[in-house]
Amino acid sequence: MTKLLLAKFLILAVFWANLPVFAQDDITAQEIIQNVQNAYKDISDAKASFTQTIKFNKSKAQTSSGTLYIKKESKYRIETSNQTIVTDGSTSWSYTPSKKQVVIDYYKETGNTFSPNKYLFQYPENFYSDLTGTEKISGKDVYVLSLKPRESGYVKSAKLWVGKDDWIIKKIYILTDESSSTYSVKNIQTNTGVSNSKFTFTPPEGTEVIDMR
Repeated sequence: MTKLLLAKFLILAVFWANLPVFAQDDITAQEIIQNVQNAYKDISDAKASFTQTIKFNKSKAQTSSGTLYIKKESKYRIETSNQTIVTDGSTSWSYTPSKKQVVIDYYKETGNTFSPNKYLFQYPENFYSDLTGTEKISGKDVYVLSLKPRESGYVKSAKLWVGKDDWIIKKIYILTDESSSTYSVKNIQTNTGVSNSKFTFTPPEGTEVIDMR
């Protein structure tokens, strides 16, 4: 679970119903959501750098950084110095260089899991949303949205930081029973024509392959 947390967490059709509204700076949560949706609806792929901080219960926080590739509808690749996680939408690969090991499984998507596509391309329909305030990230104003799942599941709550000037999601916070995780995204490039080959994985020679399919 630890090694697949970001993949399971970082593509659903969105229907904006029954979302609570909280007025802030003459804008509502629904209006922010609509602006985010409009900003991303024409994006087919994206590349970004990110920083990830995960803190498991009663343990020190672990921070790593890397590169994220996304392509609609369900493809993503997450590269850090410690791990590479890839999915083409039907198969997932989790490769750990230090162990020379790759775990292969079917890609699984459920209502309360988090994937980069679901949170960076679209807004999850299975969460209630509230506008809780504003902050600054790298000197830029952002709205802070608090998310609560409509049904109980692995994700207990989440937050999104949305840029006021471009409606792009800059930061994501996830809370589960096991851990809290923060993902900060920057240097976002969209519609650059990311190749489908980025979303498959061929293990290096000598890699132990654990196939869970």
